[in-house]
Amino acid sequence: MSKNLKLLIAIEVLFRLILFFVFYSTVTIYPDSEGYLNLAKRLSNFDLSSYNGLRSPGYPLLISFVNSNLYALVFIQFGLGIVTSVFQYKTLTHLGFSKQNSLIFTLFINSFLNVFFFETCVLVETLVLFLMSAFVYLLSKTPFQNQSFKFDFLMSFILGYLVFIKSFYIFIPFLLLVWFFLNQPNFKSFFCKAFVILIFPMLAFLSWSYVNKINIGQFSSSGISGLYLAQNCVYFAEDAPKEFDWISKPYVAYRKKSIEENRDVAMAIWYAYEDGAYDEYNLTLPEFSVELGKFAKAAIKENPFAYLKQVITKSWFDFWKPTMNWNYEAFNFKYANKLFLGVWYLQSTLIVLIKAVFLFVFGFQLIQFLKNRKFVIEFLLSSIVFTASVLQALATYGTNNRFSFPFEFMMIISVLYFLKMNVKLPNRLSTWLQ
Repeated sequence: MSKNLKLLIAIEVLFRLILFFVFYSTVTIYPDSEGYLNLAKRLSNFDLSSYNGLRSPGYPLLISFVNSNLYALVFIQFGLGIVTSVFQYKTLTHLGFSKQNSLIFTLFINSFLNVFFFETCVLVETLVLFLMSAFVYLLSKTPFQNQSFKFDFLMSFILGYLVFIKSFYIFIPFLLLVWFFLNQPNFKSFFCKAFVILIFPMLAFLSWSYVNKINIGQFSSSGISGLYLAQNCVYFAEDAPKEFDWISKPYVAYRKKSIEENRDVAMAIWYAYEDGAYDEYNLTLPEFSVELGKFAKAAIKENPFAYLKQVITKSWFDFWKPTMNWNYEAFNFKYANKLFLGVWYLQSTLIVLIKAVFLFVFGFQLIQFLKNRKFVIEFLLSSIVFTASVLQALATYGTNNRFSFPFEFMMIISVLYFLKMNVKLPNRLSTWLQ
């Protein structure tokens, strides 16, 4: 192991130990956490009978592995975070950055407080970031079109586990295959590549959908996909067809109530369901989600421009906001939370700036691609991020900024690489960036 890697690991370990034992020794539980913990218990008991399909099993498997010991889970997530930084360091060296600057940039990427605080949460983001970093590392090591069968198989497994955590990530292998075909428009090579790359992602997607079919009668990767889609209709719910008045009227009432009470408007349909606004229909959550899916599709069909406005100005815009998941009142001593809030204010401002530059970089890369049809890894990475931003916006509204967290390191790397390759800097600064 090189001196730089040893130093990186030592700093990352020390950083986590100091923050955890000195400042914040809490395991943070969110409403989403309960779903993961519930499924973890079922997996530990080998009992998925009548499960409502609320969560996918990828992350609960990790919780089950530590027998639902949440502090053990946090320390495993610390370990994943440290290995993640190693993947990111090696990715930067593969992209032509010097070892010294790869170390500096990796420490910069992992110095953001949301990295640490996600590791103390019972949420999927740390595990997703680990797998995403491993995936990008493989892409940077060998061009995708030239990868061996072994690399393809390993990449398929990583992508499959990502899909097992959240079915949303099923788009990545298909985007890779489009990229491959545009590079090498040979059907024989394409089908051989596609067969290997899609093995694990499709197995994960179809197998869990089949479990849901058995339990809730829906061949779907999630038992509440209709509910997620309905969240995108929150600002035009009253304009749905009359046959859905039984859904839209309580929905609109809770939207207004959420605004008056300064609650998250995106969650209005959840508040309505939890408060019993639909109890008279005696629907389980998966059954109600099916009806919400019908409502959402009809409402979107009737109001396409309102939907697009919602997607662009709310759901897609929120993707680019920084996110921090912590318990502000749970710090180990007084005023520590204020200190960390001040640091996060500065860091979040920097993240917004980086994301704004990333959008410019993506636009530049897209124009260059259309002009010269040159396929480069930095445009592939940017395309994955931008595609994720669009697809999540189309699918749901609410906590969209959490979708962006596992992609933030890719944005930072894209911006750094763009500066390295395309911006003429003063000699000393240019030499330093190399």
